[in-house]
Amino acid sequence: MSEKLFPISINPDLCKRCQKCSYSCPTKAIFWKDSMRYVNYTKCKGCLKCMEVCEHGAVEVISLEEGKLKGFKINQDRCNLCLSCTEDDFCFQNRFSFNKGVEKIVFDGSDLNTCSACLKCFRSCPNNAIVPIIEE
Repeated sequence: MSEKLFPISINPDLCKRCQKCSYSCPTKAIFWKDSMRYVNYTKCKGCLKCMEVCEHGAVEVISLEEGKLKGFKINQDRCNLCLSCTEDDFCFQNRFSFNKGVEKIVFDGSDLNTCSACLKCFRSCPNNAIVPIIEE
């Protein structure tokens, strides 16, 4: 499996909400949610036009294995059950929950069509325990 220098990520600390990135995106992959910028990676083609127009350095290139996002798994060795992924503002669809019976975080992979594939969860986990499942 190869790696490519995309998708991009919007750094909320550097974003000034000027909207140049979303206006420059030919596939309209950049969107607003809860006053923050996110990227729909099923639409992003990695053209990096958003990065070219961002004067604030808020658009950053991250690395992800090439393929289609199928869901997420929790790396139990890294997860310390901080429960931040179960908070309301962590995932737009609230797909992460704590299973008391087995004492671990679980991901609800049902109806992934509603997932915006923004990878907010992947970038926001403080322990890097949320791992995207990529279909080759």
